[in-house]
Amino acid sequence: MRSSVSTYASVALAAASTVFGIELDVNSTSSVYDAAQKIASNVMARYQNSSSVPGLFGQPYYFWEAGLAWDAMINYASATGDSQWNDMIAENILFQKGPDNNFMPPNQTKSLGNDDQARWALAAMTAAERGFPLPENAGVGNWSELAINVWNSQVARWDNSSCGGGLRWQIFTFNNGYNYKNSFSNGEFVQLGTRLARYTGNNTYIDWALDAAQWAVDIGLIDQEGRVFDGTDSILNCTNLNHIQWTATTGAYLSGSAYAANYSRTIRWNGYSSVLFLTANATFFDDGVMYELACEPNMNCNTDQQAFKAVLARAMANTKNLASTGEIGQGEGCQFNQTGPCTTIGSDREVIQDWLGSTAKAAAASCEMQESGLMCGTSWRQGGYDGNSGLGQDLNALEAILAVLPHYEYKTTLPVNSAGMPGGYQPPTYSDTPGNSSSSSGNGTSPSSSASPSSTASYDNAAGTSSASLFALVAAAGVMVAFST
Repeated sequence: MRSSVSTYASVALAAASTVFGIELDVNSTSSVYDAAQKIASNVMARYQNSSSVPGLFGQPYYFWEAGLAWDAMINYASATGDSQWNDMIAENILFQKGPDNNFMPPNQTKSLGNDDQARWALAAMTAAERGFPLPENAGVGNWSELAINVWNSQVARWDNSSCGGGLRWQIFTFNNGYNYKNSFSNGEFVQLGTRLARYTGNNTYIDWALDAAQWAVDIGLIDQEGRVFDGTDSILNCTNLNHIQWTATTGAYLSGSAYAANYSRTIRWNGYSSVLFLTANATFFDDGVMYELACEPNMNCNTDQQAFKAVLARAMANTKNLASTGEIGQGEGCQFNQTGPCTTIGSDREVIQDWLGSTAKAAAASCEMQESGLMCGTSWRQGGYDGNSGLGQDLNALEAILAVLPHYEYKTTLPVNSAGMPGGYQPPTYSDTPGNSSSSSGNGTSPSSSASPSSTASYDNAAGTSSASLFALVAAAGVMVAFST
C-alpha cells in the first residue's frame, strides 16, 4: 500500500508544476480542496520517501510530529472527501498504538513524553469525531478507546509531589526534561479531557480538564492576560517560569476550551475560549497573518517548532466552529465602567474567519514549485516561498488552508441540538475532587483512575477568581465578547 504514494504525489506535483505560489480563493470550496490536495500529496510523498517504520517519518522528525501529521491527514480526508490514503493512515496509526493500546510502542518508550503520547491520542479523537474508517483488525472497537487509554495512563501521572499538581513533560525519570512541567503536555491533557467528555458524555473528563486548566492559571502558565508560557521547573516548585510563547501551547488550551464551551456552555469555559483566541490574535498574528513569535522573526525555528502553527490553525478553526456565537465589540466603551464608543465588528466566528482567511492565503502563497517539487515555506509574511521547507511547513500550510472551510464534523455519542451542541450536561456546583466526581455519566468508557489533583476547584457556572481576571483582560483590551448563550 505504501508504494502507491509516490504515484499519487507525482501526479499532484506534476499538476502543480505550472503554479508559482498557490493562489487560494478562500470563498471557493474547490480552490481550498485543490490547494489542500497538493499539500497533502506532499506530506504523503515525504512519508513514502523517508519512512522505515510504519507510521513514523524519517529523521529529523520525532514521534509527536508523526502523530500531528496523521491527525492533519484525517482532517484533510474527512474535510475534502478524498479517501485515497485512508487505509494507509489508519494502518500507520494502529501500528504505533503499542501493546497496551495507548500509544506507548516499544520503539518509543525510552524517549516518550506526555505531549508525544497525547498528540497521537488527539489524532485518534479526530478519527472518532470524523467517523474515520476503522479497520476490522484494529484491536479496538472505536478510535476513542485509544484516546481513553492514553487519558487513563496520563491521569495516573498527575503529579502532586510539586507545584500543587500538573503533568511532567517526560514520562520516565531518566529522560532530560522529567523535572519540567510544560504547557504543551498539560494543554493537550486539557484538550483530550474536553474532547472525551463531549464525545462520551462522561463528565469526569471535563471535571479533570477544568481543574487542570485552573492549575495552569494558578501557577502562572496561563497569566492574567491569557498568555500561555512554555513551562516551569518542578525542582523549584514551579516558582520560575519560562516565558517563551508558542502557537502550539496556546493552541492546545484553545482547542480544549472550544470543545468544553460547546459541551458545557458555562461562563468559565466560554471565558477561557474568548480570551485565549483574542490573545492568540494579539500575539501570533501580524497584519492578519499567523507567525511563530519566538523564532520566526530571526528564522531560527528548530524542526519541532516549524510545525507548531498547525496546532493553532486547527484550534482557531475549532473555536470558530464549536464555541458559542457572540458579538465582538471594540472601543473604549467596551471596557468595564467606561463610557465612549463600542462598535460591533462582527460575530466571533466572522472575526476568526477573517483571521483564518488572510492566513490561509498567505500560507498557500508560500507554497511554490521548485526543482525538487512543491515547497511550502516557514514564513507566510514574505509573499512567497522563503527557501525553508519540511514536513512541519507542509502541515502548517495544510491546517491553515483547511481551517477556512465552513465547518468540520464533530461527532459525539450524545444527541445534539441544532447548533451542534451535545445536550444533557449539568455543570457541577460542588467541590468534590474531580477524579472521584459523582457527576460522571455512565455514557462511554469510564476512566480507570480515581487519582485527583491536590486541591479542588470551584465548579459553579460562573467565573471564579482566576477566570474573572481573564475577563478583565478582555475589557482592558477594549474588546468585548457578548455571548448569546
